[in-house]
Amino acid sequence: MDSDARNWPLPPARSVTADSAVTGEPWGFFVSSTPVHGYGIVFLLLPLNGKVSAAEVHTPPSGKSRTPSAVKECALPTYRRLASAEGRIWETEEVADRIRDAIDLLQRRGVEPGSRVMVGGVNSPEWVVELLALVHLDASVVLTDHRAAAAQRARIRRQARVVLDAGDGIGCTASPQPVRRAGVVPNVAAWSRRQDAVISWSSGTTGEPKGIVRSGRSILDNLTLSAERMGYRPDDVFLPVLPYSHQYGLSLVLCWWLGGGTLVVYGPTTRLDRALEAGAEHGLTVVDAAPSTYYSLLNLFDRRPVLVDTLKSVRAWCVGGAPLGRNLADRFLARTGRHLLDGYGATEVGNIALAPPGDPVGCGTPLPGVTVEVHDENGMPLPHDRLGELVVRTDGLMTGHLGEDGEIVPVRNSVHRTGDIGRRDAAGRVFPVGRKRAVHRDGHTLYPDHLAERAESVGAQTQVVAVPDERLGSRLVFVVADPAGQEPAHWKRLLRSVLARYEQPDHLAVLPELPLTTTGKPDLSALEQIAMTSLHATTAATETGTAAYRIPFAERVHALRAVRRYVAEHEDEVLEILTDISPYDTARTEIQSFLCVLDGAEEEIRRGRPNGVPQAAVFMPSNIPLYSYALYLLVTSLYSDRVTFRPATAIENQMQRLHALLGPVHRLPIEIFELSRRKFVTGPVREADFIVFTGEFSNAETIREGLADDQLFLFFGQGINPFVIAPDADLPHAVRDLVRIRMHNSGQDCFGPDVVYAPQGRTEEFLDLLTAELSALRFGQNKDPEADYGPLSYDSALVDCADYLARHARRIHYGGRLDLPSRRVEPTVLLWDFDDKIPLDEMFAPVFNVVSYPGARRLRERLASPYFNERALGAMVYGNDPETVEVLARRHQTCVNRTLLDAEDGNRPFGGYGMRANYLSYGGERRAEPLLVSQAVARALPSGDPVAGVGR
Repeated sequence: MDSDARNWPLPPARSVTADSAVTGEPWGFFVSSTPVHGYGIVFLLLPLNGKVSAAEVHTPPSGKSRTPSAVKECALPTYRRLASAEGRIWETEEVADRIRDAIDLLQRRGVEPGSRVMVGGVNSPEWVVELLALVHLDASVVLTDHRAAAAQRARIRRQARVVLDAGDGIGCTASPQPVRRAGVVPNVAAWSRRQDAVISWSSGTTGEPKGIVRSGRSILDNLTLSAERMGYRPDDVFLPVLPYSHQYGLSLVLCWWLGGGTLVVYGPTTRLDRALEAGAEHGLTVVDAAPSTYYSLLNLFDRRPVLVDTLKSVRAWCVGGAPLGRNLADRFLARTGRHLLDGYGATEVGNIALAPPGDPVGCGTPLPGVTVEVHDENGMPLPHDRLGELVVRTDGLMTGHLGEDGEIVPVRNSVHRTGDIGRRDAAGRVFPVGRKRAVHRDGHTLYPDHLAERAESVGAQTQVVAVPDERLGSRLVFVVADPAGQEPAHWKRLLRSVLARYEQPDHLAVLPELPLTTTGKPDLSALEQIAMTSLHATTAATETGTAAYRIPFAERVHALRAVRRYVAEHEDEVLEILTDISPYDTARTEIQSFLCVLDGAEEEIRRGRPNGVPQAAVFMPSNIPLYSYALYLLVTSLYSDRVTFRPATAIENQMQRLHALLGPVHRLPIEIFELSRRKFVTGPVREADFIVFTGEFSNAETIREGLADDQLFLFFGQGINPFVIAPDADLPHAVRDLVRIRMHNSGQDCFGPDVVYAPQGRTEEFLDLLTAELSALRFGQNKDPEADYGPLSYDSALVDCADYLARHARRIHYGGRLDLPSRRVEPTVLLWDFDDKIPLDEMFAPVFNVVSYPGARRLRERLASPYFNERALGAMVYGNDPETVEVLARRHQTCVNRTLLDAEDGNRPFGGYGMRANYLSYGGERRAEPLLVSQAVARALPSGDPVAGVGR
């Protein structure tokens, strides 16, 4: 805490001797002006009358008593006001009077020290008074949700051995009489020593709710540290938009009482805007709420913009109770200019980590005396920024669980495995994600709450539910809250940019808002019901629509599942082959794409409905061997009796090894042809019903001319793939994506853009960012996981690149160095004027051709020229330029603010309308269009000859 003690209006310091007696006065927060336990200026819990016994002096970080010879004390003001949103105000004296009445009534009902009293009413000033009266009486407070079912309340009463159920209040609501006894300011000294000061209940998300027992000392220590971290002041005005009967809400009520200030009570029937306006009238400074409330608040700001100015007095907008999504945090900051201050806590511990106004990152660092570690599935600590289970170590852990007989089952250590997943950064800040609930898929361990967090980054307020599935183990249903009611397809498109293929939803349901519990957390039981209902309805509709169609070779589906499972479980063996020709990271990405294609294979075939055909012949590409093995061979085997393929010469060895590895697993009639291309053409190709060719346009034309009219020929070629930067583009985002796609596979990928167009007014800024990004890349061998790019694999690519850079050396803006022994080509940027004649032949190398364009009109004219049109495959536009997007989208697969790599889906048609990029040929006619092999076979060969053994 700052040495000025946040400018609190404190009276002068005075010395207090260690043998002073406690007189029964209330405790509150205290600021020491001398070092205690080495903490300098710290909070202590001391009687407000300034007298202290040696047994009571302690500092919250250790929780252990220690007696300094003398303590400098500043008595805290006792100003405490209760205000309701409906306009009622109880000043300090009236609060004390009502506490005295509540104490009398509770005592008449038999409440004495150690009595367990159930408190479960709705938020109200009376609820606060009754809580403080119970604390003064040294009672055990048993918290229950006011909406709990009668049976649940009865079970809690029995198990906790409750002597009084306060329900919705104990009846002490009358206004004070003109003449009455002095009020009572509660004394917390005895209650602080109680081991079962508060009994609350776990959420029950992983089973039957458990009674969590916490001591008064652990609660008060935790609140003292929390108040210090957040800089609470005696003149603060608090508005907790939370149920007081839960850990989060209770802690704020007690913080208000111990520290002073005004508590604005927000009840269940109170409108949020009225509560905020009431708080603003009192000078509202601290608001606490769950994320769901802040979504409502943003909507409220949209309807009533003036409210933002009304709430300028709020210095701390605090959030907890559920993970805070990045999108919500960013929207709130943009709307108000204030950060949401996130916090992490647990019923078993109280507050664990809090982000103060001075460092509003994540949930901040753990409170003093609290340690947070991140463990893997084997319980081993993970380094910073790795996702795992959050494990908390603290002396302030709960006393224990409540046994069935009402006795406390003590906790034997100070370690709490939270069951939450999250991470810590290098500074020690905590970033919780949600509940652990691991789902195993494709050899990957996925956490639904982590996926929901990722979905949040594209604006999808989402909960992810794993629905058990007999065949797949589980299916992931994404439930998205969208008041605008946009179609699921809209959200699926957005999610593709932030989720890996194996993380994509099996089903997506859109609701106006998420179902919530009383604490503002997503209601998991309601979400599970919604997920199962919508998933089963979709499945039934799909089965009805495809009842007349059966996959031609349906028995082979099991083989695809087997090979998919094998690759997921033997990733290292596959990586060993792939990294012969690709960098480690590219190989990992290729494996993920392979698994995703096989995941979507059955749906692809049922959607396209191809007939069974006798034979297919495939010319494999010179890169992505594993991905192509799935696209053109494994999936094709579901509707082609036999598939024969010829590897590209450049990667023939790797293709042979992959087939030798996977062939014994699937045992499908997929045959490798190892003789010359001429013999392949005169043999398997001539006999095939359809042919897949990947490679150069001129070679494709040569082969096509020798085919019969009833043979289907599919050509997958190459395109320019222009990358366009609009004047208003987010340049750092554009540069990162450009480097990612151009450097994919060290530049040896057909999706890499051959030309980049930057506006003249921002070209220099763009080049500075681009060269900075490229200079940070690390060269290494392909098998090095830390390398950003590696050596060129293809001799022809190396020769072509050297020749290109030599011929255009004067255009080199950055890079340009080659090392032939290591086959390293430094990432190179060439800068061209718009009117320069640029050779744009595809280059398999890390070369960036940047063109500075003078205006959008001239750029569109060029992009619509015949040269670009006949090579139209893909295009990317960054920034807001709908006219340019429209021009490109007429012939290109066009992405806005994302790359072609992000948009590609191996189970959907892909490509453009350029004849040199891709085409379908059948019956002597060519047609350029986005291609998917199964769809093309279904359309071109709708009534193919029946194949023996093919089911219909």
